[in-house]
Amino acid sequence: MIRTKLAFLLACAWLVGLLPGSAPLASAAPPALPVLNGDFDKTDAAGLPEAWSAPKPEGKIGVEREGGLAYLRLVSTAPNQLVLVTQSVAIPADAKGLVVQARFRTANVKFGKDFLCDARARFAFLDDSGKSIGKSPSDIIFSAQAKTWTDIERKYLVPEGATTFRINVCLNRPASGTLDLDSIRVVPMDPAEVAALAEAPLIAQRQKAADEEEVQRLLTLPPITRPLKVSGNKLVDDRGRHVILQGVNVPSLEWSARGEQVLRSAKVALVDWKANVLRVPVHDAYWFGRGKGKETSNDAEAYRALVDDLVKITAGQGAWLILDLHLFGGPQANAVEFWQDAAARYKNHPAVLFDLFNEPTGITWELWQKGGPREVKDKKTGEVSTVQVVGMQALIDAARSTGAKNVVIASGMSYAYDLSGVLEGKALSDGGGNGLVYATHFYNWHRGWDKKFLSLASRYPILVGEFGADVKKMNFIPANQQEDPYTWMPDALGMIQKYQLNWTAFSFHPKATPVLIKDWTYEPTPFFGAFVKDALDGKKFESTRLR
Repeated sequence: MIRTKLAFLLACAWLVGLLPGSAPLASAAPPALPVLNGDFDKTDAAGLPEAWSAPKPEGKIGVEREGGLAYLRLVSTAPNQLVLVTQSVAIPADAKGLVVQARFRTANVKFGKDFLCDARARFAFLDDSGKSIGKSPSDIIFSAQAKTWTDIERKYLVPEGATTFRINVCLNRPASGTLDLDSIRVVPMDPAEVAALAEAPLIAQRQKAADEEEVQRLLTLPPITRPLKVSGNKLVDDRGRHVILQGVNVPSLEWSARGEQVLRSAKVALVDWKANVLRVPVHDAYWFGRGKGKETSNDAEAYRALVDDLVKITAGQGAWLILDLHLFGGPQANAVEFWQDAAARYKNHPAVLFDLFNEPTGITWELWQKGGPREVKDKKTGEVSTVQVVGMQALIDAARSTGAKNVVIASGMSYAYDLSGVLEGKALSDGGGNGLVYATHFYNWHRGWDKKFLSLASRYPILVGEFGADVKKMNFIPANQQEDPYTWMPDALGMIQKYQLNWTAFSFHPKATPVLIKDWTYEPTPFFGAFVKDALDGKKFESTRLR
C-alpha cells in the first residue's frame, strides 16, 4: 500500500509541476510517469545525473551540454565494462500499459563478446516486495549507427501486481562505445491500445494453430509443379512457357537442425503472400548429422525429412524450391560431398533447383571456376596453411554425376554480388543437365549493378538470390552508404521487373536482417516486406535509376 500511495502522490506532484525537471504537458497529451530528471538537466555534486544511481560505476558517466541541450553521456573506457545508470519509477494504480520514449545517439559502439553486449535500455516490473514480476520486458537496443539524435519508442503491458518500473540505461559490456541520451519518458498507454496489445497474443495463437493445421493439409496434396529448364536467358517449363521465379528466403535450417517455423513460413509465403519459389538455406553439417550445440543436431534423417516436407508443400502448390548450400568463402570437399548426396536425393524432382554455394568470397576468379590450392591465415595464431578449393565447376559436376538434371545455380564472387568474371572467360559449363542460372546477391549499399550482374542478363538467366534493405543499419557497412529502404526498394524491384530477373528476397524471418516480417504474425515490415508483398501480388514498380 505504501508504494501505491507513493505512486499516486508522485504522479500528482509531477502533474502540478512540483517535481524537479517537470514541465507542464499539453492538455491532449497523456500524463507522463515521474521519471525524475528524465531530460538530464540537473547534476549532483559528483557531476552525475541527479535522481539516477550508478550502482556499478564503470567507464565514464556524466552530463554533457551542447548549447542549451543537456544530455547523459555513457562512455566505455575499456572493453567489457558495464556502464550503467538506473532509476525506479512508481506506476500509477490505474496504468495498464506503459510507453517508453527516448531520444539518443551513439558513437563507436562495437559488439562485445556476447550477443547482448551493446548499447541498450533494460527494464523490469517489480511488485511491492521489490521482486521482478511478469514476463521480462524487451530491451530497447540503441542502434550503433545512430550518429545523430534518434527517437525510439516501445510499449509494454503492466503485469498484475506490478507497482514499480525499473529503468536501466547502459553500455552492456561492449568492446567500445559512447551512448548519449537526451531524454527518456514513460507515458501511460491509451486504454484502447492496452486492449489491442493484450488481445494480440491470443489472435496470434489462433492464427498459428490455423496455419499449422493447414500445413498438415498441404503435406497431403499431390505434386503439380512443372519441371524447369534453361532456354537462352530465360527459365521455361516443359510446355515452353516462360517462368519468372518470385519469392522469399526461408532461413534457419542453416543455423538450426530443427529450423524455426519453416513449414509454417512456407505455407504463409506460398499461399498468403503468393510466392512461386522458396529459397531454403541448409548446412551440410546438419545434413550429415555433424551439427554442434546443445540441441539435437545430429539426427540427419530428421533434418532431411524436414527439407522433404518443405519440398512436398512447395510441389503441392505448383511452386519451386531452391536448395541453397549456405556456406561462405571458397568451396571445398564438403560441398562436393553434400551435392553428391543431396542431388541424388532430389534427382530430377520437378520442384527442386540446386543453389550450389551461397556466397563465394576471398578467392580469385580462377579458384572460383576451377579450384586449386589457397593459403589461409589463422586469425588467432597467425599460422598459414593451405586448403584445396574445389571450384564451382566441380560442384556442377558433382550434382550431374548422380544423374540429376535439375537446374543448377552458381553464385558470383564478393559474397555473390559480382558476376562480371563470367563474361571475362570464367563461365561455367553444364554437362547434360537442364541448364545453369547465375546468381547475384545485392543490398542497399551495393553500387555498379550494370557491370556486376546486369551485363549478363541478355545472355544468361539471373537469379537475385538475396536482396533487401532495413531501417536498422548494418554495423559492418558505413551508415552513409546504406540507402533509405523507402527510396531503394521501389528502384530495386523496378530494375528486377524491367530486366525480368528471378528473385528471392531475404529474409522471411523476424530476426535475420533485413527482415520482411515484423514477427511470427507475418505482418510485413513497411520498409521492406510491404514492397515485396505488393510485388508478389502483381504490382509493377518503376526503375528510376540504376545504382
